[in-house]
Amino acid sequence: MRVRFIALTLAVCGVCLFAIPQSPAPAEPQQAAGEIDFGALRAQATDALTALQLSHERRMASATGEDF
Repeated sequence: MRVRFIALTLAVCGVCLFAIPQSPAPAEPQQAAGEIDFGALRAQATDALTALQLSHERRMASATGEDF
């Protein structure tokens, strides 16, 4: 009786483990660190820095133009 219970328990555990859905393998491999487009990153950083400088200049111009 005890052997049947252990066998049944192992069978149920095995079925539960195989019933868990597995994630599929990725269709396309992710970019490796050597394939990063540094030119595009540099262009984005330059654009962001330019926008930041322009907003700073506008704030400074509006602060000096106001009369208190």
